[in-house]
Amino acid sequence: MRRKYSPFKGQRFLVDINPLSKIIHDLDSEKKSCNISKIIDPHIKMFDTMSQVNHYRLLNSGYELCSVCFKNNKTK
Repeated sequence: MRRKYSPFKGQRFLVDINPLSKIIHDLDSEKKSCNISKIIDPHIKMFDTMSQVNHYRLLNSGYELCSVCFKNNKTK
């Protein structure tokens, strides 16, 4: 579910930049088990497109797609 307030600003893709997590979520396919509400604001980086996410992943290693919200997602 997209959120309009900061730090989400209505954008679709959330990157959890916590060095212990490094998970990418698709808020349009979010499930309760993604636990988005438990990610603290300083660990949130948002993107509008999967292209932007892939560019970020090229520059920053170790990031994985969430196995829950990307399970049947065609934007992989």
